[in-house]
Amino acid sequence: MRGPNWRGRSLRVALAITGALAWVCQGYDQALMNGLLTLPTFEAAFPSISTATPALAAKHSTLQGTAVALYAVGAAVGAASCYFIGDRLGRKWTTFAAACIVLIGVLLQATSFQLAQLIIGRIITGYGVGTFTATIPTWVGESTEAHQRGSLIMLEGSAAIFGIMLVGWMELGFYYVPHSEVSWRFPIAFQAVFVLLVVSAVPFLEESPRWLLSKNRIAEARVVIARLEDVPEDSSIVAARLQSYQTSLELDSQGYSSNPFAKTPNRHLHRTILAIALNAFSQMAGINLIVFYSTSILEHSLGYSAHLARVIAGCLQTWQFFTATSAVFLIDRFGRRKLLLLGAIGMCIANAGLAGLQSHHVTSTIAGGCLFFEFMALFCFPIGYFLVPFLYSAEIAPLRVRSQVTAMSGCTNWLFNFLVAEVTPKAIDSIGWRYYLVYVCTNATAAVFIYFFLPETKNRTLEDVDAFFIGSKGPFEPVRDSHRFVAGTLEDYDLEKKVKETPDERIEYIPKHDD
Repeated sequence: MRGPNWRGRSLRVALAITGALAWVCQGYDQALMNGLLTLPTFEAAFPSISTATPALAAKHSTLQGTAVALYAVGAAVGAASCYFIGDRLGRKWTTFAAACIVLIGVLLQATSFQLAQLIIGRIITGYGVGTFTATIPTWVGESTEAHQRGSLIMLEGSAAIFGIMLVGWMELGFYYVPHSEVSWRFPIAFQAVFVLLVVSAVPFLEESPRWLLSKNRIAEARVVIARLEDVPEDSSIVAARLQSYQTSLELDSQGYSSNPFAKTPNRHLHRTILAIALNAFSQMAGINLIVFYSTSILEHSLGYSAHLARVIAGCLQTWQFFTATSAVFLIDRFGRRKLLLLGAIGMCIANAGLAGLQSHHVTSTIAGGCLFFEFMALFCFPIGYFLVPFLYSAEIAPLRVRSQVTAMSGCTNWLFNFLVAEVTPKAIDSIGWRYYLVYVCTNATAAVFIYFFLPETKNRTLEDVDAFFIGSKGPFEPVRDSHRFVAGTLEDYDLEKKVKETPDERIEYIPKHDD
């Protein structure tokens, strides 16, 4: 059957929308348990994780945290698996395989009658979603132009928050179907709609031209570039793109290593550490207290009724969706560094406010103040801290090891996601408001890390980003050089002058023309 003939902008947009549909599942399934945990029919089906009464809370909180958090373990394993399969299958077919795996996991969850089956289904779903998160930002980033790369990838973040918002309101609606298991089975099963759309669209999309070139499939790369640019294959634009990608690969190959931890002239180890550390910091922001457990906290800690708690949780996620959508328009205007700093500093202030307010006896006034800081957190995190770490990891990773770096950074993101989800119920039960102080410290540290070590990548081609790191001698130099170097594509610079035969020698970056 003949598929759609997407070319140029329509092809890039189709790729971005397909990626966004996949990321709907990331937010949807991550927030799914939030409204189900206190649903009477769900508690009746899985009584061993019910915390409906104080006695049950003390007994079942650890198992509940594990049941929720094992989804993130599956996602971490899925992201890590891309280290081995990402470069073998390519961006396109890795995404397709992940969608099929998610579909299996959703089916297992929706048909669960025992806790073990539910947990296995969540792990399998997480595996597929983790593979999405380690692959799709790279696929979109390698197939789009520098000036629109950020906004197209940030569509995925907006879609993920849409998934969180959608499942929140859906669970509120099914809360009024109190005596039927449809109230929790339908919300689980509904996400299959998005997965089926991904499975249907992926075969008609193009593979990443940079990945094709890294596999020496030059003829195929030429065809894909022509389709992405909507020009003939013999166009000078296609020739220039091929030349720039090949130059980047040749420069990176001077390190004679495909190891992401190697100390090459292109600074593989340095860039890998930056990607992993940023993703760890993003999950140590404290946002999962709100995303995973907002309904429980609103009911049990802040004293809201079950109905009102769900309404407020839905409002929180709706607000988060609008702020995440605004990031689509902000990322290529203000850049990655400013949004990351907004996320870190904003989350630091929000956690400090929540700690200070909840250190006193909770009244209606204090509960309202807590809501202010929760809305603040869901303003700062979606804009600066939700998807930017995935985007940034793909941007700073060298092409030869990009799959490995994004796999490790995605795995790190999910492992810390699991850590927070696992310890949160016990931590709230044990130390209460002091738990927020942990995230005050981690966010303050993250702000310092972002400011001193992460160069700006806005409006830079992926090959230009290489120029920040090639030949630099210290961890502070890429940030300095990113401010010095004039923005442009690789064709505007003689990048070969930056790398000499002796990698230890510092070489200046020399534009081919005066700007």
